[in-house]
Amino acid sequence: MARSSCTAKKQTPPAIWASSPGTLADLIVRCQHTELLGRLGRIGDRLGTRVFLVGGPVRDLLLGRESPDLDIAVESRARQFCNAVGLELGGRTTFHSRFLSGSVTTSVGIRLDINQTRTETYARPAVLPTVRPAGIEADLSRRDFSVNAIALSLAPSSFGYLLDPLGGRHDLQVRRIRVLHDRSFRDDPTRVFRAIRFAVRLGFDIEPGTLGLLRESVHDNVLARLTPERVLYELRLICREPLVLPIVEALIRERVLRAVWDWTPPKRFLFGLCRLVQHGAEPELLFIYWLSFLPVTERFPIRREEQEAAGWLNRFEPVREALVRSSRASTIYRLLKPIPEPALRIIAAVEPGASARRIRDYLDRLAQVRTELTGKDLKKMGVEPGPHYRRILDQLLYARLDGKVQNRDDELSLCRRLLARGKSG
Repeated sequence: MARSSCTAKKQTPPAIWASSPGTLADLIVRCQHTELLGRLGRIGDRLGTRVFLVGGPVRDLLLGRESPDLDIAVESRARQFCNAVGLELGGRTTFHSRFLSGSVTTSVGIRLDINQTRTETYARPAVLPTVRPAGIEADLSRRDFSVNAIALSLAPSSFGYLLDPLGGRHDLQVRRIRVLHDRSFRDDPTRVFRAIRFAVRLGFDIEPGTLGLLRESVHDNVLARLTPERVLYELRLICREPLVLPIVEALIRERVLRAVWDWTPPKRFLFGLCRLVQHGAEPELLFIYWLSFLPVTERFPIRREEQEAAGWLNRFEPVREALVRSSRASTIYRLLKPIPEPALRIIAAVEPGASARRIRDYLDRLAQVRTELTGKDLKKMGVEPGPHYRRILDQLLYARLDGKVQNRDDELSLCRRLLARGKSG
């Protein structure tokens, strides 16, 4: 798969490659959580189960990269291990029996994802697997790619010992993404997204055989069997990547999105995404922008706030036309007040010219303007509570926005005039 010019450049592997296979205690010492990992191994030892650091964190350690994750695997007693870790570290614990997995968020905010080693069987392609307990070797064999099928022992007697039964370390050396078996993408089509995401993030190539299997699964519409929930989860992960733009370009180039929803993004989609990335937009804004282009249905598991913001992106045209014609601050305020802030921040980054300037002025200044008078002041003036409170306060706000009132006395004077007008009317 040809990579975008934005893809990370290849780097010289760290000196750890010169170490002998097997014991890599010097490597694990580099990890900022070495002491914590040692404690986890000792907890497992007391419970009579082997404990491992697995997957992405091991891969990133071998590459000399920082990893935000701590993925832990235990060969037995996962629930007891979770509870013991939570008790010893003073953290919040959850556990899901169906998947033999749990998590502990420590008192200092470190999250540990804990899974019992297992095998997975797929009743049919693209459905969630059935899991059964198994040893560490079988657990590594069921993973997505060889570079994520490496483990480091945390047991006191073998702390830092590397388990690499599937050649993941060699694939890291030659910088390639490789699946572990020919049905990998058919069993779990979300691996198509992950293969591309990892390749771009790490600056790796997708191994030719793996690339052929990926393209075959795309051609055979295997991805169309995925639920919207699983696809959107992958899109959210992509939006969190620093190299989100070349990842999306690769997805489009490989026709992945077309295979999922029979949808090909218009050219303006990439233009807008590029503008958002240049403006340093947060992942949530990137996801909402992407959502506004998708064929959203009621089956999409998205939050109401996301749906509303995405909807406004698609019906902004009349507002844009009115906004360009408007110069009065109160008019701009009334036009933009109903629109959710995330939608406005996206539009301000993507839109050119006057409308973008007015949106930025609204977000930075106009939206912060407040009246000094409140409902309590109106009540002290003898005004009976009711819907007219809101109308009076809005008139005061619009006058302040337009510079017609400057202080509390000006607001009181205008309020009296409005009340007198109301009585005479």
